[in-house]
Amino acid sequence: MILSAVTNEHRRAILKALDNASEKTLAYDVLVDRVADRVRDEDADQVSDGHRQRVRIALHHTHLPKMEEARIIDYEAETGHVQLVGGELERDILALVEPYAVHE
Repeated sequence: MILSAVTNEHRRAILKALDNASEKTLAYDVLVDRVADRVRDEDADQVSDGHRQRVRIALHHTHLPKMEEARIIDYEAETGHVQLVGGELERDILALVEPYAVHE
């Protein structure tokens, strides 16, 4: 389950953003912005509103639920907070796959 968290560039971007945040917590909207900035459309120089909206939907419906099920994050949709609860293993795996990220 943990490996599935890093097989997708959106989930790697989520892990990286949360790992870099103070207290390993971000507001959902801030997380969307950071992931959208990190996982850009291949043909765009800037992050468009459409791209940001697609990232928002993908995070809410796919990526955050998968990561929460794997107990890597805690996603409180009511409060809009996402917190990294995974431990050292997740950070070690992220460090291993980081050099292979396509759009960085």
